[in-house]
Amino acid sequence: MVRHSRPDPGHLRPFIESFALELRIRGKSTRTREMYTDAVSWFGGWLIQHKPVQSWGGVTRGHLGAFFLWLDDQGYSASYRNNIARCLQQFCKWYAEEEDLPNPFERFVPPAAPKLGEKLVPVLELEDMQRLVKDAEQGRDLESRRDAAILRVFACTGVRLAELAGLEVGDVSVADRTAIVVGKGSKQRTVKFDHKCAQAIDRYKRVRASHKAAALPALWLGLRRNERGMTRSGIYQMIARRGERLGIRVHPHMFRHTFAHRWLDAGGAEGDLEELAGWESSQMLRHYGRSARSARARRAYDRVDVMGGL
Repeated sequence: MVRHSRPDPGHLRPFIESFALELRIRGKSTRTREMYTDAVSWFGGWLIQHKPVQSWGGVTRGHLGAFFLWLDDQGYSASYRNNIARCLQQFCKWYAEEEDLPNPFERFVPPAAPKLGEKLVPVLELEDMQRLVKDAEQGRDLESRRDAAILRVFACTGVRLAELAGLEVGDVSVADRTAIVVGKGSKQRTVKFDHKCAQAIDRYKRVRASHKAAALPALWLGLRRNERGMTRSGIYQMIARRGERLGIRVHPHMFRHTFAHRWLDAGGAEGDLEELAGWESSQMLRHYGRSARSARARRAYDRVDVMGGL
């Protein structure tokens, strides 16, 4: 999958900002607002670069179709494309009502989301996980310390990208090796991490203290933007960039599947995994557990004497 820098939406930006205001009025969470506006900004930038329009009123079903074909060509998954479509659908509906114009999404068929468990998400091999972490730990600058801590938090907690991006300094206790994350539906839960992860966070916090934006509550700070912490997109791009440099295909959600696989493979209790991962349905446990179920079954074969010593 080719990751592109996202062009600025330019003259299309004012309505994106108005849409963000509308979402705040509706009481949408910060995470939801960011997800929706990021998707619309991406689409707006793509329009300017590929299919210039004078205003949002000039967007047609043809533009939408071309954009999703382009996403498909770049290797973005059906699930990811479906998420983008849901964001654009809400924006188009709002814009049409706001300006009393036709809604191009009304007769547009967005990419269908894959059925739960339909597609297996690959897990990271332990060797690749080690290479990613050790590569980041070679440096002692803020970026290296930060990236090493992020990679370790992902690997040993299995938190979602939005949960990790939303961490604030006060949410993390190095002494207790715990972090309070905000999951879906704004539900909080406490996750545990290991001693090496605690050490990585501690090292990062030491160099973070000298950052110009150290007073910000956000735990993860960027190198250029000083008015807020790293966004989900920034963290995603960092991980993809580090993986590409090492020849490892990786994205944040792979850590979640890998965490579930390794937990179950080590004999961890399913109920404990549900609690740690923030799942309210055993269906999600089965979905995530499928990622490497075949490998676990093959290893289990050698532990079970099916022949009874015959």
